[in-house]
Amino acid sequence: MIRIIIILFLLISPVNAECKYYAYADVENNQLVNKKETYTCEEKDNVFVQFITDEKYQSAFIVVFMSLLENL
Repeated sequence: MIRIIIILFLLISPVNAECKYYAYADVENNQLVNKKETYTCEEKDNVFVQFITDEKYQSAFIVVFMSLLENL
């Protein structure tokens, strides 16, 4: 059981996101006006998280989870 938990933690990769930050503003009389900030992050898909959360893998996840519980 401990081996399975360790393997699952090894399969989970840290978040690898490509984040971009943009700021736009107009300067009038040495002051910023119309300041707009945009922050976007695009995370790479993690196979393990996708397997747990995606609806198309729901039945497969339940079967795997129940099989693990049955073998305990």
